[in-house]
Amino acid sequence: MSMFLSTGISIGVCIVFAAIFFLSYLGSKGKYDDCLEYVDKEEYALKDFLPIGLEICDRLDYERLLPKALKNALARYKNTVYQKVLELHGKDAEFYNYIQNGYRITTALLAAVMASAVGCIISVQGDASTGIMLTGISIIAFFGVPFLADSSLDEEIAKRRQKIQLEFPEFINKLVLLVNAGMTISKAWEKIIVENRKEHVLYDEMRYALMEIRSGKPEAIAYEEFARRCRVKEITKFVSIIVMNLRRGGAEIVPVLKAQADECWEMRKNTAKQLGEEASTKILIPLMIMFLGIVIIVATPAVLSMTSGM
Repeated sequence: MSMFLSTGISIGVCIVFAAIFFLSYLGSKGKYDDCLEYVDKEEYALKDFLPIGLEICDRLDYERLLPKALKNALARYKNTVYQKVLELHGKDAEFYNYIQNGYRITTALLAAVMASAVGCIISVQGDASTGIMLTGISIIAFFGVPFLADSSLDEEIAKRRQKIQLEFPEFINKLVLLVNAGMTISKAWEKIIVENRKEHVLYDEMRYALMEIRSGKPEAIAYEEFARRCRVKEITKFVSIIVMNLRRGGAEIVPVLKAQADECWEMRKNTAKQLGEEASTKILIPLMIMFLGIVIIVATPAVLSMTSGM
C-alpha cells in the first residue's frame, strides 16, 4: 500500500469519526439534560459526553441492516446486559439500560476519535505504516470497546453482592434475636428496617420488599422476589427457610436460623480475610514503584560519574 493511499485512508477515517462526534454533539446539545440529572458521574465517568451516545442510539437504527443470525445474537447479548442492569438498578432498570446503551456508544466513539486522530497526525508526518495501524485500531475500538464498557457491569455486580454478603450476617443475627423473643418474621423484618436508617443496598432491597407486603403482595412472594434481586446464595437459603415456615408452619425455624447465622458469620470472616489479602497485594505495587524510584535516585550519580570518567 503506497504512502499516499495509507495517509488518505487515515485522514478519511479520522474525518468520518470526527464528523459523527461533532454532529452528534450538536444534535444532543441540551436534549438530554433531564436524563443526566439522575446519572452518577462516579458510575459513568464519561457522563459529560453521554448525550452524544444517546443521540446516536436514538437516531441510528443500525440493527435492521444486520443479517437475521447476527441480529438474534445481538438481541441475546442485549438481554444478558439488561439482566445485569436489572440486578444493579432494580425497578429503574429500563432507564439505566437506556443510559448503558448510550454509554457504550460514547466510549467507543471517543476511543475511535482519539486513535484515528493520532493515526492521522502520524501519517501526515510521514510514518504511514504506524498511522494506518492506528487507524485500524480505531475501527476495531469502535466495534470492540462497547463490549469492554459492558464488562464493567460484572465488576459492579460482584461489589454489590459482596456488600450484601458482608451486611447480611448482622441482619440475620438481629432477626434471630427478635424471633426468639416471640416476634413473627414479618414484624421482626419491619422492626429492623424501621430502626435501621443505614443507606445500604441490602436494607434498600428489604425496604422495597416491605413496601410490597404493605401494598398487598403475599409475604412469601415478596421474600422470594427479594432473594432474586439480591442473588446471593446465603439470602436464597434464608428466604427458602422462612417461606417454607410461612407455608407449612412449624416451631423449628429459630434453631435453623441460628445455624445459618453462624454460617454467615464464618462467611463474613472469610470474605474480610480475603479482602485484607487483596489490599496487602495492592499495597505492594506503590511500594515497588517507590523502591525503583529510590534505586534510580541512588544509582544515577554513580552511573553518571562512571560515564564521565570513561
